[in-house]
Amino acid sequence: MELRQLVYFVEVARLNNFTKAAERLRIAQPALSQQIRNLEQELGVKLFHRTGRGVTLTEAGEQFLMGAEKTLTEAQMAKDSVKGLINSPHGKIVVGALESMVQTRLPSLLVAFSKKYPGIKVFIRENTTEPLLEALKKGELDLALAHTKDHYLSNTDLVPLKGLCSKPLYEDELVLAVSKGHPLVKRQTVSVKELQEESFVSFKEGSGARDQLLATCHKEGFEPLIAYECASPRTLVAEGLGVSVLPRLMAESPGPPVSILPLDPPLSRWVSVFYVEGRYLSPCAKVFLRFVESYLTAESE
Repeated sequence: MELRQLVYFVEVARLNNFTKAAERLRIAQPALSQQIRNLEQELGVKLFHRTGRGVTLTEAGEQFLMGAEKTLTEAQMAKDSVKGLINSPHGKIVVGALESMVQTRLPSLLVAFSKKYPGIKVFIRENTTEPLLEALKKGELDLALAHTKDHYLSNTDLVPLKGLCSKPLYEDELVLAVSKGHPLVKRQTVSVKELQEESFVSFKEGSGARDQLLATCHKEGFEPLIAYECASPRTLVAEGLGVSVLPRLMAESPGPPVSILPLDPPLSRWVSVFYVEGRYLSPCAKVFLRFVESYLTAESE
């Protein structure tokens, strides 16, 4: 058994597809398939169920995946220690982040991080929670800064993916944003139930804030009318195209003027940093993980 075979196996397991794994590994698909068959013959078990749409792990495959990732982790740690990366990390990492974070907290965090660790380059991929967690599980991201799905969601498809670990960073208050001329402007607070007749400007599907809005409206007995969806709802709200439920920091950031109203009862969401349980985290990723925890926790306090 070779480390190369373990790398191939893990990539197929992450993507559930030989074609996609071969493209990422930059090898021919027949060669990849042959290596997996050789591995299965050596182990004496089937590692994958082959289907028309791709592959899924067998029970033996699930068990072997844990050992394979552990072995690859230890091998990479040995390489990094020889290169001196652990004591003086340098390299690059890919981090997924919420669109709202990219527009608010993340820029100052990245500036502070680059000053302290100039040898580490951070590449940001911006998206909503669900695509970020899917990308993390597939190995396209080292870490993901995303919304923690909570008990208010009844749809089981929205539960965080199996095998992901998370550490809470801060709690984000959600507020109602309306245009300056809106009839609700003079109110001290607004209940979600009072918004039945409103048109909403929302984040796109997969957003934690949108999920929470939908779940809360359903609890109040109505389906919200989402007239527009975009990454920056505040801009459309300012033009009077609808109301929006946004993270407070995003609603209060510089931009087109809107009125901000607290919701009653208050709504909030937790933002956490996610990583894959048991998967290797490079020294650079570990440094960034510790920095994010410290920076955002201190900022929230």
